[in-house]
Amino acid sequence: MTEEERALRREFARLYELKDSVRGPTPTNAYFRGFTGHLARSAHIRDFYLRYERSLQGLDDQAREHLKQEALPRLTARDKRGRGWQQLFDLLNEARAYNYLKSLGATNLHFIPRSSGKTPDLEGTLARNRLLCEVKTFNISEEEVAFRSGRKKVRSGQITLPAEFLKKLRTTVDAAKQQLLAFDPARGSTHYVYLNLGFDDILGEFKESYFRQIDNDLARTPVTDVRLVLCNDYTAFYKPLYMRCADVDNMGQTG
Repeated sequence: MTEEERALRREFARLYELKDSVRGPTPTNAYFRGFTGHLARSAHIRDFYLRYERSLQGLDDQAREHLKQEALPRLTARDKRGRGWQQLFDLLNEARAYNYLKSLGATNLHFIPRSSGKTPDLEGTLARNRLLCEVKTFNISEEEVAFRSGRKKVRSGQITLPAEFLKKLRTTVDAAKQQLLAFDPARGSTHYVYLNLGFDDILGEFKESYFRQIDNDLARTPVTDVRLVLCNDYTAFYKPLYMRCADVDNMGQTG
């Protein structure tokens, strides 16, 4: 092992832990194949992974082990429909919700083991009250998948979100509410729904406008009975955002 790789392993210890969890020679279809070379070649790539590294560093040992075990089958499961490693990153994004709740002062945070029934993702204690959190991820449209994979040469730039996006967001939140209620029918806990939003606008140039549209839609028909949190991911046009009808996790400020 070179000194450069040793240094990278120290800087990206949690991601290398995931990489090394694939036993034996790294399969040709594994996500982290060539990881060290990618980090060494590009500052942009290092910055991208550093945000995930910091997110994973915020987990305690139990939470990190949970995500690692959940991630294992996804490390060699590239999506054949053009969405790449979407399932892996959907899982890793759950660490954002953990860190957000921890930043609020939540204690005893842990991921709830999967079961045959639908369970929320996280449980903890905040101000002596139990909390439950369901994490959902919105991913890019099929049109954007086709464009990024080269199957489509032109895409329609969207300054405003389509009505279908807002409808899907509402349906997703409602489904998360029902999932939380099924787990805690007596509503003995504070219920959180944490949304990771993947827009087709990869640079985030129109993200402020998108958040404003979502906020206006929520103002017309408020979400009740849950604390709704939207993740403001770090992008090229990143800036902290705020909403009237939902909380915003401006996690990019530490990115």
